[in-house]
Amino acid sequence: MVLDSSICRQARLSRDLRFDGKFFTAVLTTGIYCRPTCPAGPAKEENVRYYLSAAQAEFNGYQPCKRCKPELSPEQQLSSHLSQALNLITISPQLSVHQLAQKLQLSERQVQRLFKENLGLNPNEFINQKRQITARTLLLSTSITIADVAIISGFGSTRSFNEHIKKQYKLTPSQLRKSIKSIKSQKHNHLQLKLKYQGKLNWPLMLNFFRARVIPGVELVTDSYQRTISIDNCHGWIKVSKDENNVTNDEYLTLDVVINDYSQLSQIISRVRKMFDLDCNLAVITEHLGQHNVFQQVIANSQGLRLPGCWDIFEFSIRAILGQQISVKAATTLAGRIANKYAEKVEHEILQALPDGLELYFPSSLTLANADFKELGITDTRQQTLSTWIEFFDRNHALFRTTQDAESFEKTLCQLKGIGPWTANYMAMRGLSLPDAFPAADLGIIKALTNKAPANNETTKPITPKQILAEAEQWRPWRSYAAIYLWQTLAPQNKN
Repeated sequence: MVLDSSICRQARLSRDLRFDGKFFTAVLTTGIYCRPTCPAGPAKEENVRYYLSAAQAEFNGYQPCKRCKPELSPEQQLSSHLSQALNLITISPQLSVHQLAQKLQLSERQVQRLFKENLGLNPNEFINQKRQITARTLLLSTSITIADVAIISGFGSTRSFNEHIKKQYKLTPSQLRKSIKSIKSQKHNHLQLKLKYQGKLNWPLMLNFFRARVIPGVELVTDSYQRTISIDNCHGWIKVSKDENNVTNDEYLTLDVVINDYSQLSQIISRVRKMFDLDCNLAVITEHLGQHNVFQQVIANSQGLRLPGCWDIFEFSIRAILGQQISVKAATTLAGRIANKYAEKVEHEILQALPDGLELYFPSSLTLANADFKELGITDTRQQTLSTWIEFFDRNHALFRTTQDAESFEKTLCQLKGIGPWTANYMAMRGLSLPDAFPAADLGIIKALTNKAPANNETTKPITPKQILAEAEQWRPWRSYAAIYLWQTLAPQNKN
């Protein structure tokens, strides 16, 4: 990708929010790089250089601006392979280029070209800069020990970590941390981070969606979202909240984390960002869908409505199967029964401050592999589907890490007995956060579009899934968001 300097100049001078995260400006005379929306006075054009990524700017020797914090800017909307690559690096910052290529099922040469063309750096350069940016953010915003910051950031040793940070930021990690006037006192295992996003986020609507689907003992929704978490040997709980009285220009959610294993922090942050759809470009989505009459009113009435994701794809898949052809409330009750019977109880000392109402970790696929779902109120057919699904999930973990195409995902899943297009698309839409999945057979969507059909003298017949799919072609590539908006037209009723 080649940046057009004239477009970058106009965007920089206008501080156009639509360009935030799409490129970065660096000033030769100050050695600082910024977002194009930085409130600082604009530098002379002859002193400005433009870069594709924060990592590229730092690789070229520039320091991040302390006012606009460019290293925290929104993620770009990238190609599926590159988006997948960046997600893998976030989850596993210690990955080598060879390992990354293997996971992407590409050659190392293809990976080299992918990074160079889109981010301006080769993979090794980008991964190293990403580690340094992550480390700096943690040093300045948390009280995590320096040794733990090194591990979380993906450095092989504390010595290597110290050398890289000093070379990049001209300060040792301890000096960098001392450069901040104060870091709020936190218990060592209790971290608080700001997760920034671009555009509007309708927090009450997001919470209402999750509130209707809370698994008792595992999740809790009040004016925030809280839940227990278990990733490998990492146990803990999280709280996601929003300061509705925030008067700054920064838009962010506050993430409180209590865990016993810092090495999983990057994955936790990645999951939360996807769960609350923090990296979407909502302005582009609503502009596209807003061209169609069926969405104009609901977009105007529900500004900031985003695509609710999930914390864990396995947990969500069980919830989706339970929700086949029954109400949200009934599916939630059944999920609660499974959790209550098979979940591991929270007993770790690290969780002494666990909020009331949280006491269970949702059971893993390994735990449920031999589960007996009888006497839980689940139909015999659904019990068989659950058993088939759990076996399939355990044999196909890679499918849920690498899938970027909703249609191929649907085709694969629909080969399983008991899994139809609705379940497959619902999993793709909310479980994998794919933007173009679409459960056309969903009763809520059928009802919403039937209600929108032109009135006539005869009783309006329900629109068919085939007709819906044909109409939804014009909503690509944002059909998942189209589904959320259609469900919202039925509020206060909720679809599963």
